[in-house]
Amino acid sequence: MKRRQSTISVLLFFSALLLSACGGGGSSGGGSAPAPAANVPPQAAISAPSSANERTSAEISGTGSSDSDGSISAYQWSLDNPDNINVSIENPTQVNTKLVFGEIQTTADITLNLKVTDNADATASAQTTIRIAEIDAATLPPEPDAEAGRQTVQGIDTNSNGVRDDVEHSLYRLYPLDTPRREILLIGAQAVQMELLAGSENNQSAGDVASKRSAEFIACAFASRIPNVLNDTSALDFFTLNTEARGQAYLAYEASRAGTVQRAIDPNSANCSL
Repeated sequence: MKRRQSTISVLLFFSALLLSACGGGGSSGGGSAPAPAANVPPQAAISAPSSANERTSAEISGTGSSDSDGSISAYQWSLDNPDNINVSIENPTQVNTKLVFGEIQTTADITLNLKVTDNADATASAQTTIRIAEIDAATLPPEPDAEAGRQTVQGIDTNSNGVRDDVEHSLYRLYPLDTPRREILLIGAQAVQMELLAGSENNQSAGDVASKRSAEFIACAFASRIPNVLNDTSALDFFTLNTEARGQAYLAYEASRAGTVQRAIDPNSANCSL
């Protein structure tokens, strides 16, 4: 009996060793599970123009961005704008959005940034530079020599728009970032120039045309709804009546209008362009 028990004990001992060598009782995995693959960061890509003009807008897109092992969950646009020029992003968290450029005083560069985030919270960024062009100064006529521009009542008008070149430059310097106001004031400057010429030539017919143009300026100013634009008529007088001869011509025009009436003009029928 003792011999039988000893045999059983030996068999149990070797069975235990065998189980231990095979990884334990009942385990079918054969070891620990493999570690998950590391997340691959996304790639950011920007589609945008390299240049644009002031007072315009431009489409920008991040659709070229990608994530090889998942998906992009967030887009974030931003700007590096060291000159603090007038530009904004319409919807900075959308994959496709728009840059809106306002009035600027000088041509300048901005940096457009895009940061993308994937579904595992990894991020990537891209940048591109956009040049914003100031276009109004380039359209101005050449600024005349100050002394040469004062030699006659008529002055110098190289682009033949009815406004002296020195007055155009003066209005631009006064309101470099307000094109709508400048455009209205140019109409006023044109009217004053017509009044000066009518007065210097003692031309009643030209005076009638000048008076009508002045009424159109007032109508256009009201129609524009630009705050206080009519208050700038003092600036127009300062810029246009800048010599004694021009002051005398304006007084002659005023005298010629004594007893005449210029009816107000309906803004809908006024010529509000040069």
